[in-house]
Amino acid sequence: YNQRRKEAEHMEKKKYACNTRAKNKWNAENYDRLYPYVKIGKKAVYQKAVEAGGFESLNDLIETATDRIAAEVLGLTPEQYAAEVQAAAEKAKKKGEAT
Repeated sequence: YNQRRKEAEHMEKKKYACNTRAKNKWNAENYDRLYPYVKIGKKAVYQKAVEAGGFESLNDLIETATDRIAAEVLGLTPEQYAAEVQAAAEKAKKKGEAT
């Protein structure tokens, strides 16, 4: 009984490892990674803004705010900004790497 249970647990772990590898591969092909650091206390305030603003996640808040500011700084309409992002993504995928 113990041997079968160990084998079943091992197979379950293997299955999850395969799923994780597949997700990690997909994420690497479709997302750029950023690692922002903020002063202690800001994350808690940002999380309140997530909840108050109806954002899906902290990442959604950060990405939305950054997109708005980037478009404004670059003097682009939302449509132009979206086109810039799409062009940069296509260029990165042609190179075979995320930027």
